[in-house]
Amino acid sequence: MEHCKPLYGNLASLYYDIREEYAPGDEVAFYARFIQPGQQVLEAMSGSGRLQLPLLQAGCQVIGVDNSPHMLARCRQRAAQLKLSPILHEQSLEQLDLGAKYHLCIIAMGSFQLIADRKSALYALQNIRAHLYNGGTLLLDIFTPHDTGDVTPAVTVACINAHEYIRCTTRYFFYAAEHRVDALCSYEYVIDGQLHEREYELMQFRWYDGQELTQLLDEAGFDFVRVHEQSFRSAGLSQIVQAQARAMHH
Repeated sequence: MEHCKPLYGNLASLYYDIREEYAPGDEVAFYARFIQPGQQVLEAMSGSGRLQLPLLQAGCQVIGVDNSPHMLARCRQRAAQLKLSPILHEQSLEQLDLGAKYHLCIIAMGSFQLIADRKSALYALQNIRAHLYNGGTLLLDIFTPHDTGDVTPAVTVACINAHEYIRCTTRYFFYAAEHRVDALCSYEYVIDGQLHEREYELMQFRWYDGQELTQLLDEAGFDFVRVHEQSFRSAGLSQIVQAQARAMHH
């Protein structure tokens, strides 16, 4: 098999945009109610602007950070079509250093769970904490998969136009004892029935039970506040965890 490229390469980014498009109004409204006028907000793992751009349209000041140059390029293209000029940073959360502090950080749609290694996840949360004011809020959308056993490979198609589409074939490998699933994805760009380009990627997800996540947040300098039962995902159990940045003493 060809070497797997970094997450969200060119085809994956295009496929994601076509399938996901923009966050629906109820999701945008949910996050917007945590944002006070004039506050700068950080959306971590912001991708191609699925949530960031609608929030900007709603008048919120949302800065995006993501480690995929392809996703950020897509965000800039989509923003230009909407006549928006988002502030974007290309960084991973494990090495996050923006030189600024925020009142709120959002990680939407289970993206945080793409950091499958616990130590890396802790570094990411510690860096987010360092970018929040004391008492600042973290909103973390998390999910639990429906099944944790063998499943048939999933095939989905994203149509670009009448002649072009991207076909995604995903094979899942579950490691239930480790709360991890590996998703091997093949993206095929087809023009007039002919395969034009193929791209592979391996996505690893980790899921948490309540105690695991509370402990991780505690180690990173957060106090658990509450769980919001709102779900904006079509598959898997989903909820949004709200945590508060503890005071840091120097």
